[in-house]
Amino acid sequence: MKQTLNSHPEEEPNREIAALMESERPHLLRYACYRLGNADDAEDAVQDIFLQLHTKRQDAGGQPLADLRSYLYRSLSNFCTDRLRRRQVRAFVPIEQVSHICEEQVENFEREFRLISTLLAGIPEEQAEVIRLRIHGNNSFSDIAAILDIPVTTAKSRFQYGIEKIRKGIKS
Repeated sequence: MKQTLNSHPEEEPNREIAALMESERPHLLRYACYRLGNADDAEDAVQDIFLQLHTKRQDAGGQPLADLRSYLYRSLSNFCTDRLRRRQVRAFVPIEQVSHICEEQVENFEREFRLISTLLAGIPEEQAEVIRLRIHGNNSFSDIAAILDIPVTTAKSRFQYGIEKIRKGIKS
């Protein structure tokens, strides 16, 4: 059996993780940044999640996880929730430090973050999380359903009801 230098079966999971990291990192960073309100914490969170994925793969003997992308977002969501529970005061950074990880330039990240946080705080958390994953995480409803382990119709309805509640709150 002939094997090339670049083709080692044990390296395949690492290539898959590297490819996933390359494609999802900007979305994960943006999602974490809007959850945590801090670019440095977002960077740390995403790095920790990828390290956790790599470690989990090694502990499982290299066996593949069912859905790596869903695992990453679910883990990042849990990580951010835990971090926010432990944090007493949110620290904000200047927009110049945040804009390099966001796809679009935002004139004032701190102001936008506070506005979004205030709007999402006025709706149930399960609706807010679906909105975050859809808008900041750039996920489809089927991806969100897999990440949160809920039916696609539930993900869509949570999004719709959450947006409706936010609109009603803005009008009043």
